[in-house]
Order: sequence, then C-alpha cells, then structure tokens
Amino acid sequence: MAAAKIHYEVFVKKHRKASWILAEARPEREDAIEFAKKLLSATPTGSVRVSKERFDEESRAFRSFTIWEEGAEKFETEAEKTGDGSLPCLSPDDLTNPSARDTMSRVMNEWFVRKQVTPMELMHSPEHAEDLESGGTELQHAIQKVAVASARDGDSTVHAYVKQLHELSAKAFDRIYKDGKSGRLPKFSRYKTYASLVEAHAGEKSPYKIRAALADRLSDERGFGKKLSVLMEFATELPEADSARKTGCEQLDIFLAEILNFESGMTALIGSPEELGDQVQRLADIFDGSDSAESLQGPPADARTLTRLMKTGGLPSCKTMIASALLERLRRPRRMRPKDVLAEVKLARKLAQKLVMAQGPDLAVDALQDAFAKRSARLLTPETIGDFLEKCETPDQEIENLLALEENIVGAQNKRKLAGYIRATLGNHKTEGWFVSGGGRAIDRLHRLTGFQTKALKGNYPDEDKSGLATAFDALGQKVLERSGLIDAIVNGPSPALDRAASLLKLVTCGAIPVGKCSVAAQQKAVQLIRSDAGLEEARADTERAKLADIEAMLKTISGQSAAA
Repeated sequence: MAAAKIHYEVFVKKHRKASWILAEARPEREDAIEFAKKLLSATPTGSVRVSKERFDEESRAFRSFTIWEEGAEKFETEAEKTGDGSLPCLSPDDLTNPSARDTMSRVMNEWFVRKQVTPMELMHSPEHAEDLESGGTELQHAIQKVAVASARDGDSTVHAYVKQLHELSAKAFDRIYKDGKSGRLPKFSRYKTYASLVEAHAGEKSPYKIRAALADRLSDERGFGKKLSVLMEFATELPEADSARKTGCEQLDIFLAEILNFESGMTALIGSPEELGDQVQRLADIFDGSDSAESLQGPPADARTLTRLMKTGGLPSCKTMIASALLERLRRPRRMRPKDVLAEVKLARKLAQKLVMAQGPDLAVDALQDAFAKRSARLLTPETIGDFLEKCETPDQEIENLLALEENIVGAQNKRKLAGYIRATLGNHKTEGWFVSGGGRAIDRLHRLTGFQTKALKGNYPDEDKSGLATAFDALGQKVLERSGLIDAIVNGPSPALDRAASLLKLVTCGAIPVGKCSVAAQQKAVQLIRSDAGLEEARADTERAKLADIEAMLKTISGQSAAA
C-alpha cells in the first residue's frame, strides 16, 4: 500500500534563466534516474533532478524531496509553492469561454480530430462526454498537460492543479449527463429550421439550449466538411428580427470558428490545392471578401458562402481563424510556386499589396511583415536563386533580375542577403568578362552598369549594403574604363579642349558611367582640360561663353549630386 503512494518525478531545466519543468513521473526510483540521465544527455547545457513524492495521509498532500540532480551548472532550486493555485475556470459554464475551448483544442487535438467533433459539441453532448471520459487516458493526459503549464507560471503545485481540474471536469460531465437525462438538452428535430430554434430561445439569458440543439444536429454528420455545410445552410435560415438574427449568427460563428480551428476543418473549407500558393490565395480572397475571385470559383462551394457571410461583418471569430490560417501558411517553409520562381515572386507581391490594404485587428501590420519576411527568406535560398537565374542568357540579365527581386523582399536581413547575391554575381569571372570584354560599345555596357547602380541606390537595402553595392558597380565600371580607354580617348581627341571637357562631364551628368571613382576620374580630367593652356585660351574667346556656361552648369550639377550622396 505504501509503495503505491510514492512516485518519482523527473524535472528538467534547459538553461539558467529557464524554469524547472516536469518531464515525466515514474513509479520506480531507478527507472526515473535512468530517464533523467537520458534527458541530460539530450540537453547538455541544462540540468535535471529527480524528486521523491510521498503522499502524507495526515495532511492529505504530497511531500517532496530531491534524491538525484546533475547538470552542467548548479541551478537554484525552485522555491516551494504554497498557494491555492486558482484556475481561471471555476464552473462548467467557464469551459465554454473562448480561452478554455482553445486550450481544449490544443491539449486534446488528436482526440477532436479523430472524432471529428469540436469542444462546443463536447460540452453539450452526453454521448461525446461519455466517449471521452471512458475512452482511455486521453483525458488524464490533457489534465496533466494543463496542470504542468499552470504550475509553471502559478503559485501552486502540479498536484493541486490536477485535483482542481479533476473536480472541474467531473462537475462538467455530471451536468451534461443530468441535462441529457432531464431533457434540458433539446433535440434539433423539435424545430423545423435553425431560425425557429433561435427564435424559441433567443430571449433566454444563456444560449445553452441553442448550442445543445446545434450539437445534436451536428452529431448526425460525420466529418468537419459535412458539419461545415450544415452550418452554412443554417446561415441562410437566420431569423428576420434583428436581436434573434444577431443571436443566431453569433452561435453559428462560434461553431464554424471551432471547426476552422482544426487543420482538417480548414482543409474542408478551402480544399487541398496541390500548391501552397493556391491555398494562400484562397484564404486571402476569403479574408478580403472577394467572393467573385477566380480562386473561389471552383469547389468547395462553402468557401464562397463563408466569404459572403464574412463580408457583412457577421462572423468575426471565423475571420480571426481565416487570418490565423493565412499567416500560418505564409510562414510555412514550403514554396508557394515550387515550379516557377518568377510566378512565386509575382504572387508574393500581389498578396502583399492585397493584404496590406485589408489589414486590421485580425491581420496586424507587424504580423504581416513577419510572415512576409519569412516568406522572403524562402526565396533567398541558393537553390531558389539558382532556379530564378536559370533562364538568364547574360550576366547583365542576372543582375537585372536580382535587383528586381528587391521590391518583393521584406525584412532588412533578407535584403542584406540579396545584396550579397548581387555582389557575388558582380564579382564572378563571367560577369566581369561580359562587361569588360563583351561585345558592342563599351559606353553601352557602362551605361548599363550605371543604371543598375542607380536602381540599387534607390532600393531599401540597409545603408551598409547599399554603399557596398554602389562601390561594387563602380569598381567594375573602372575595369571597363581601363580596358576600353574611353576617358583617355576623349582627353586625347582632336576636338577643342572645352569640347573634350564637356564630353567628359556629360558622361557623369547623363549617367553614362557609375558614380564613384569612375565619375571622379572623368571630372578630374575635365577640370585639367579646362585649366590647360588650350582650355584657358578658348575660354577667353567671346564665342565660347555659351560653352563655358554649359560646363559651369554641369559642374554645379555634379557638385549637387556629390553633396546629396
């Protein structure tokens, strides 16, 4: 008998700032210590301890003391908790609150998905309650999970919370069974339509009977998809009176949102498109109220129905679930368009523009930015970039495509990574050979480089990366100038000195050569020509005043550009 009142609890602490977390309870001392050692080997920076838990008959409480502890460093033992450990849910009615139902969905997710029922159905159906209570250890495991989480942040022990949760669940089940036997849980068959059900009970203080009748009707259907369709049908049967209509819509919203809270329920709504991009597009159109959008024209038809209902503002909980599913899919590691990077880039841009306009309480700007930052990171893997540049025929096309990608990338870290790809492309031998020794006129290749540099400077890269890109374009431009001898050819040409100086300055002001050492070199050579004997002699002639005015204007323009930079 005594042995049955002793067990051993294994706790783990992942690092100094972490709290002790109950990992598992074992009946045997040696088994608990062995399990603790395995945990420690998997958490080398943490510590573990094993405590012996003995039940004291006199105080009706467990007495605990540590029998074994090891770890990389000695952590302080958590202070003994002596509080009453009050739970936020005190009565069966509290279990129908949104936070309680969300907790149930998380800790018993497998059971709900396997049975294809929702927490609200469970709390209003004796059959489902009996199934859960007598179905094995799932209820016990759920209680243990909630108790451990509560004890971690609360003022009492796991055992105290377990006791309270057992008492609360017992009260809830007792009420369901008693109400079922007494007939307080009405059958949906008593009413002709959903509207008549709502009208019969809309004036009551609690929607308990409406929910019970809904749960009864849904029990006839197998699968979230069929239940979703039934609820959609009910949405077309709302009462005409405003107060009753509001009540009916609120209850449908709760049941619909609970179904959509499960992945299989969301799949029943939007279907199973092969590509993630199609899922995201459908969710975005539903959230935005675009019921005529192309993505919603095929099956399932319930998606269009829900979109129209949400558009009226009558299903706020459903809209929250759609927003949550949308953000979750945007954060997934999968590509939205795995076979076409360019199509994915276009889709990401389209979605970003659409959702920024639709943002609100359910879809906050910071959450969108975070989701699209994660989505942007998927586009910047070496494999994806390789696919993106695969069809480029020349190095300048590769650079052009990479620069265009910047407008579709969110997040400073992602833009920094993109800048790294651009610099790497500029620095490889193929790119250098194409610009320095490629076909056509050198001035055309320089003009191309200058256009790229200008676009990079207008981009939203971090300042350090923007400066690095400008320098990289300028460095390649210097090599083109050196190989082509363009500046020297102008300096040593047969034209008058002021004409040659003007030509050099036009290279800068017209964006024919990159900003930096390239433009400085051209400007310095132009000034030397102006100050040369030939240049000064030409400047003294009255016929050259217009030419001098043009040169002065270009020098001011260049000076202004340098100051702005």
